[in-house]
Amino acid sequence: MVRASLAVDAEIAEALSRVAEEKHMTLYSLTNQLLKMSVDLLRENFEIQDIKNLIKAYWVLRDVDAVVLPSDFMDSIIADLYSKDRESLLKKFKQLGQDVGKYLKVYAETVDGLLQLAGIVSKFFPLKKLDVKYTSKGVYEVALIGVGGRIESTQCVFEAMKGVLEEYGLKILDHSLAKGLIKVRIST
Repeated sequence: MVRASLAVDAEIAEALSRVAEEKHMTLYSLTNQLLKMSVDLLRENFEIQDIKNLIKAYWVLRDVDAVVLPSDFMDSIIADLYSKDRESLLKKFKQLGQDVGKYLKVYAETVDGLLQLAGIVSKFFPLKKLDVKYTSKGVYEVALIGVGGRIESTQCVFEAMKGVLEEYGLKILDHSLAKGLIKVRIST
């Protein structure tokens, strides 16, 4: 074992000491575990911001009690339910969006915060691209690519999106949908 001295800011040293005490660990053990995990993740090509985003996404998904399932499995189930009772299914997805929107406000109180959080969390879903552009006073253009392998799934995601946007008091000015693609213009 090599002994080395590492310089850290006083605030960080104090915070580490408090955490070590709270966790009933030695400062040596805590710092070694933190450094080892960080080095392992950096070797796997994670960037520091990726690690922070992963943790934030985990908290959001944990708080909404999310269940992760393969997207083609979900597409199949949604298509079956859609064919049997389209209106009821879409209503449930909109309600889901409203419920999730309430949770998201804990993490992001503003529209800009919501859009930033969406960019973070979307990286952990089968979503291929989220593009947000501020076009004019209070108007945003949002494009989601990779939202469902079937038009039925895309429609359901759109309904959930509408529910979230309503919770933030946003209005959809216009939209277009295609299999796996949602484009909307929203205003505050």
